[in-house]
Amino acid sequence: MIRSECAAAELRGLLGFARGPGLDEATVQEIYETVGEQAVEAGVDDDDRMAEVRKRMLAAARGG
Repeated sequence: MIRSECAAAELRGLLGFARGPGLDEATVQEIYETVGEQAVEAGVDDDDRMAEVRKRMLAAARGG
């Protein structure tokens, strides 16, 4: 799978996850991109990157 297809699949999954806490697509996209940039800089693996995205999504849903 090429990177853009992988990113699209990850975003689809995250949007499904976002339905629970009620986040909109723009918020999810912003978190995903921000964490992705930071993960590349820090050399973080994909599992840790996605865990951080979900953590930030939950924090955003709580208003923090």
